[in-house]
Amino acid sequence: MKQPPLIESVIIESMALPEETVMPNKSVLYTLQGSDKNIVRLELLVKGGYAVQDIPLQATFVNRMLREGAGDLSSEEISRRLDYYGAWIESYSSQNCNHLTLYCLRKYFEPLLELVVTMITKPTFPEKNLDVVRRSGKAAFEVNSQKVDSVSQRHFENMLWGEGHQLGHIVEAADYDNITRDSLLDYYKKVYKSSNLSVFLSGDIDEAAINLVISKLGVGEWGGDDCYNKLFVTPPASLCVRRDVTMKDAMQSAVKIGFMAMDVADPDFHIFRFLTVLLGGYFGSRLMSNIREENGYTYHIWAEVSAYGERNAFMISSEVANEYVEPCIKEIYSEIDSLCNEPVTAAEVEHVRNYILGEMCRECEGLTAKSEVFVNTWLSGEPFASANDYLEAVKAITPEDVSRVAKRCFSSRKMIEVVAGGACKRLTFND
Repeated sequence: MKQPPLIESVIIESMALPEETVMPNKSVLYTLQGSDKNIVRLELLVKGGYAVQDIPLQATFVNRMLREGAGDLSSEEISRRLDYYGAWIESYSSQNCNHLTLYCLRKYFEPLLELVVTMITKPTFPEKNLDVVRRSGKAAFEVNSQKVDSVSQRHFENMLWGEGHQLGHIVEAADYDNITRDSLLDYYKKVYKSSNLSVFLSGDIDEAAINLVISKLGVGEWGGDDCYNKLFVTPPASLCVRRDVTMKDAMQSAVKIGFMAMDVADPDFHIFRFLTVLLGGYFGSRLMSNIREENGYTYHIWAEVSAYGERNAFMISSEVANEYVEPCIKEIYSEIDSLCNEPVTAAEVEHVRNYILGEMCRECEGLTAKSEVFVNTWLSGEPFASANDYLEAVKAITPEDVSRVAKRCFSSRKMIEVVAGGACKRLTFND
């Protein structure tokens, strides 16, 4: 009789950390050298993001418009050059940073680097292109405003940070109309400058590529003299109650439950991340097993710890048929109570441990993938070594650790609850 193969623990070694170089103009360069199939990844990070906006959507539109014209190049010419070299650029803004990322073949890195430098140092923000981007952005917003998950996320963040906080504003269609070329120039002059730039370079790079980046991005100072207030430091005023957002004709409802979690400096933070995976961070989690497999209330339910700059939020998300909203919420709290009041087994902890280690192997496959891990670490305000600290913590976590942190984080805690869709009984907030 054939025997099934033995299940062995995942073995993963510590990651080599990026090398840091402070360039002559005060920009900072982080590099991960090695072979990565002739691919180069260059990410430019400009501190600021949503948190230092004067008006909603300012950061998003500035970053989006970088490819709409720069120097003497039109948007069409920028697109043609990217197509010619087979390169890809993505740009977006987050809570505390603006991102511009280039993926290209090593042999075309020099001309594409020159293009990226022009985009970030000499944007023109042409009025005609801005009108097109503004209208398309508004149209996409209106489409997303019919999606229960998008609406619930907006309201969750509003309750998480509180009205009046930079990250608590619920975007409206009128916010798109308020974006002007002058408002983009104001934000650009305030935020985009060499002293506010960090660069992550990874993939198939060598000393020549590193020196090229330093010569193009690290020698001369650029950008305005304006400055902005440091990223928010005051604690948010979370509103830990339930909010029902009625959406006419919605066939299902989105449910979000969570709270402002501990900071990364907390000694229990790595255990809390592990606990979140155990509760709802993978297909075999407790929430999936109960709410999807046993009760059939939803196709998918997820728990995660999301970084908002140097703060973190815990959130459980799902979309369910309207008639299952209340039973779903009841079972979510049942699983949370179980974690607080019943011992976690060693077998379950080992199962989650192997899952996390396997995911870390996947996330760190190749230098460009590793670079994303370290970028996320940098954005959270942690030292790069914390990526390896988490690895070691996962290897050492015990069932007693999980139970202790569950009691600390979940016992008697009031949570933010948002239900957006067609199941809202208490019409406390109409969208």
